[in-house]
Amino acid sequence: MNWKDLAIVSVSSAFLSSIIMFICLDVTNGNFDNLADWFGALGSIGAILAVVYQVHKQREEFLEANKVEGTVRCEVEPIIEKVVGGWEVYKGESNLVVYLVNTGHRVEGFKFIGFATQTVLNSLINENTGYDKLNHFGVSSIIDPSYGNFETLQPSESSRKYKFELKVFLNSYKDGESVYPVYVTTHGEFYYTKMVIKK
Repeated sequence: MNWKDLAIVSVSSAFLSSIIMFICLDVTNGNFDNLADWFGALGSIGAILAVVYQVHKQREEFLEANKVEGTVRCEVEPIIEKVVGGWEVYKGESNLVVYLVNTGHRVEGFKFIGFATQTVLNSLINENTGYDKLNHFGVSSIIDPSYGNFETLQPSESSRKYKFELKVFLNSYKDGESVYPVYVTTHGEFYYTKMVIKK
C-alpha cells in the first residue's frame, strides 16, 4: 500500500468514525428520529468514497499501462575481422557497445545523444543545457546517417547498437571518473547508466 492509498484510508476512517460517534451520541440521548437520516448520510458518503477510490485506482492502472521506461546497456565485445577463407581473427582490441532496451509498456522514440560526465549530465537534467559538451567519439550523422535520429521502439525491443573503440574511450577519461551514455525520448526524458572508468 503506497502513501496515497494510506492517506485515503486514514481520512475515510477518521471521517466515518466521527459520524458513527455523532450517531451514538444521538441514540444515547434518546433521539431516534434522525437515525434513518444518519444511515442515509453514511451510505451516501460511502458511495462517494468508493467512487473516489475507484477513480484513483483506474488512474494508477492507466499510468502503469502507459509507463515510459528505458534501460541503457553497455557491453564489451572483441573486434573480430574476417580474413580470406572465411576465418575470423581477433585483433586483440575491443569495442564498447551501447544500446537501449524499451522496458516500458508502450511504444516510444529514443535517441542516443552521446556520453556525458557527471557535470554535463547534471546540466542536461536540471537546466536542459550541455548538449555541446557530450562526447560522440567522432561518430556523427555525416559518417552514420541514422546517428542522432529517434528510433521508435516497441516494448522489450532493443535500439541499434553503437560501437566505440574501447581504448579510445578509456583514454578520453580519467581513472575513477563516472561517465554516462545518455538517451533522450521524444518527450525530453533522459535515460542513462553509470560507468566508472578503470585503467
